[in-house]
Amino acid sequence: NGDLHIWPLGVRSRWDWYKNAALLSGLTTQDALTQTILRKELGEPQKIHVEPGDLVIMCVQRPHAAVGFADGTRVSLQCFVQHEGIDKRLLIDS
Repeated sequence: NGDLHIWPLGVRSRWDWYKNAALLSGLTTQDALTQTILRKELGEPQKIHVEPGDLVIMCVQRPHAAVGFADGTRVSLQCFVQHEGIDKRLLIDS
């Protein structure tokens, strides 16, 4: 079993990206020092406990991390979900 950490930083516009660009540029690198800096600057994440078989749908524009687990295999699928109104079905585009 593992956890999903999501930091409450939303990037909804170019301005959001630009004002956080120095910090967010660290999202494209995997080195330990940059990850440590990111976690410190972003603060405490929201923690979601994930069980086998759970489905998590989230906006990946938010910084997030899948926290390790002792055994088993983590399966991840990425796609786009379109929402065109309350009376419309979700459209999944992979």
